[in-house]
Amino acid sequence: MKLTLEWMSQLRVAAGTALQVLDCPDGVQLTEALEQAIAELPDDRSEALRPLVLVDGRRVSALLVALDGVQVLTDGNPELRPGSTLVLSSPIAGG
Repeated sequence: MKLTLEWMSQLRVAAGTALQVLDCPDGVQLTEALEQAIAELPDDRSEALRPLVLVDGRRVSALLVALDGVQVLTDGNPELRPGSTLVLSSPIAGG
């Protein structure tokens, strides 16, 4: 099944792309899709992005995730549907 990931802010810079389309197995969960997305990037991009998204196989608590326009709670790991869109962002602080 096809999924679309939209990387925002510093995640976009680390990934080297704003948009990534994945071909995932049916029934894939959010964390598995994130692992796959990172693995499909070039090694240097994967190394830069991984610590911003996943630590020890779990989502970084500060990572903001929207699934088809609805925010996913930090401890949520929903099963994704064909055609789903994930928007991923990290909080930005400034002064």
